[in-house]
Amino acid sequence: MPDSQVPWPRSDRLAYLLLLDKKRRLLLCGGCCGRWSVPQIRVGASTDFEDAATRFLLEEWHVQNPRFGSVYGTFESRLGETWEFDRATTSRALIIHVSDEQGELFEGSAPSHVRWGVSDLRRRRREISPEGLVSLVTGYVEGWIPDGPISLF
Repeated sequence: MPDSQVPWPRSDRLAYLLLLDKKRRLLLCGGCCGRWSVPQIRVGASTDFEDAATRFLLEEWHVQNPRFGSVYGTFESRLGETWEFDRATTSRALIIHVSDEQGELFEGSAPSHVRWGVSDLRRRRREISPEGLVSLVTGYVEGWIPDGPISLF
């Protein structure tokens, strides 16, 4: 079957993994065009976001029983709502606490992986995507964001 006839999913579900080490540094992946992001995974339609993140962390970095933060970011778009998305999207940004050793393993797994503290995140916030993650992380670390869901967009 030619690619043009393969139907696209009607919706996309993504989890952004905001991995914070004990020194409250966010683990970032370097990408193209001078941008930084956090690890992200696709989540199945019937899969819980935290379950998908737990499975991914275990398989990729051997992180067992991750400790999730009390705050998480949400984003939803509808089909045709913005030029960025050609289908509906539901995303969660999950704050996950990791040890300094796990952060070191992550950072050492690729030359483009780094850990930045709040001051670096603020100074370089325009280089980090998706937008809204820096405010979510700094608010969580500094304690000025309430527990529960926070809309990112």
